[in-house]
Order: sequence, then structure tokens, then C-alpha cells
Amino acid sequence: MKAQFIAWVLGVMVGSAAWAQQTSTLSAGGAESGAHPYTPFMFSIVTPLQVPTSDFDVGGLRINAIYGECQDFDGLDISTVGRARGHGNGLQAALLANIVDGEGLGMQVAPVNYVSGSYAGLQIGVVNYGAANPQTSAQALQIGVFNGSDFIKGCQIGVINIAREMIGFQIGVINVIQNKDVSFLPIINCYF
Repeated sequence: MKAQFIAWVLGVMVGSAAWAQQTSTLSAGGAESGAHPYTPFMFSIVTPLQVPTSDFDVGGLRINAIYGECQDFDGLDISTVGRARGHGNGLQAALLANIVDGEGLGMQVAPVNYVSGSYAGLQIGVVNYGAANPQTSAQALQIGVFNGSDFIKGCQIGVINIAREMIGFQIGVINVIQNKDVSFLPIINCYF
């Protein structure tokens, strides 16, 4: 039973990495004509102690012992704190935080999950924030104690849920959709 579970988890990880790589290639129209060097694997103790350096794009597996950075990320990211300065696509699992400075696609699992640009996917953590910048949007399911977004299409489930604009619903103790006539409702709040 234990071996089957481990095999299933590894299968999900490999599948997520392959899906993210394929999706990224399709959405970006292929490689960005060598904007950054590319690597299928990255290992980091703490940036700058990493192989290869943080100016690389990663398409595959990234392991960060304490803290690691890369440019664009597509695949599986396992870390204590992981940061992508460009986009982050795939499965990100961290002991403390996942940070994406650009757009994100996929799943983030950590106590703190943050995507600055547009985000599509699932965030599970204590604090989740997707589509942090104005003119960005999230098509997401956020599950956590605090969930936030500038504009979200989807669902927020948590104790405190806040969105400036939303198409979807919130389930929690404090639910705020700022562009709604009645912006605060406890338990359930929705806007379509």
C-alpha cells in the first residue's frame, strides 16, 4: 500500500512536470529565442550557491534546500522557499513559501503562496495571494486561512477571503468582494 502511494505521488509529479512543460511550450509558442539559458534540472542550497546559476530557465525538476531562484520555471519545484523571477508553471511544493514574480499556471502548496501576475490553478496554504497586480487576474481555487486576489474567477475557501473584483464565490468567516454593492458577507459571498 505504501509503495503504491509513493508510486502514485511520483506519477503525479512527473505528469505535472510534463504537462507544465507542454503547456508552457504551447502558450509561449516555443522557446523565447534564447532570452535566458535553459536547464532541465536545478539544485540550490541558497542562492547564489546553486547549480546552475539563477539566471537560468528551468524546464523539469528544481530542488531548493533553503532558498532558490530561477528566471522562468516549468515543471516540478520542491523547496523550502522557491522563487521564479519570471513565470512559474507546474507543481510547486514548499515548506515555507512559493513566490512567482510573473504569471503562474498549475498548483502551489506551501504555508505562503504568492503570484504577482495572472494565475490559473490551485493554491493550498495558510496565506494564498494570486494576481496581486492590477490588470492581472486569477482563474483559481484558493484554499487557506487567508486568500486574496486583485481579480479572481473561481472560488476562495478560508477564514478570510478578499478580492477587489470577483466572478465566483467565497466561503469563510470574513468574505469581501470590494466592487460589490454589499462588499462584506460572512459565511458565503458571491458575485456573477
